[in-house]
Amino acid sequence: MAMIPKEMVAGVGLTDVAATYYTVPSNKRAVVQKATFVNDHTLVVTVTINLVPSGLAAGYTNRLVKAKALAPGETWVCDSIENHELEAGGFISMVASTTYKVGCRISGYEVT
Repeated sequence: MAMIPKEMVAGVGLTDVAATYYTVPSNKRAVVQKATFVNDHTLVVTVTINLVPSGLAAGYTNRLVKAKALAPGETWVCDSIENHELEAGGFISMVASTTYKVGCRISGYEVT
C-alpha cells in the first residue's frame, strides 16, 4: 500500500452553488489531512462542506460542516474534515454564501 501526498483542492475560490472540488480516482482511496479557508470579503461568508461517498448526492447525511461563518479576513483550518477517508468515486462538495470570496486549499493522501 502506497500513500501518495496529494493537493486535493489547489487554492480555488468557492462558488455560491454547490460544486464538486475533488473526486477520488478509481482504484484508490483518499485521506484528507488539512483544509484551510480564507475569507477575502469585507462581509461574513458561510461555508458548507460535504464528503460524499460514491453513488450518493451531497446532503445532510454526509455533511461535515454546515454554514460555518467566516468573519471578514478570517483564516480557518477545518479540523472537522481531518483524517476522514473517501473511497474511489467519493468526492468533496462545497458551497459558500458568496461566490469567489472564500479561498480554499485541501491536502491529503491518495492510497493505492
